[in-house]
Amino acid sequence: MNEWTDTSRTLPTEHEYVRFVVTGHSQALLGVYEHQSFHSRWGTYDKAHVRIWYKVGDAPHVPAPVRVAPEQRC
Repeated sequence: MNEWTDTSRTLPTEHEYVRFVVTGHSQALLGVYEHQSFHSRWGTYDKAHVRIWYKVGDAPHVPAPVRVAPEQRC
């Protein structure tokens, strides 16, 4: 079983799949850690705003595809 890790102790590996809890909230979000931020489908959270996280899956060998803003989609 995965254990929660405090972001003040360590951070995930780049592109690693994680569950994380934003400071002031109790619900965990599912997302990816990349570019020193936690990304979920609802937003991007700076590492300073995330209090705990745990690894869900390994980082892929290839970086995730570039995110496209909704107004840029075809």
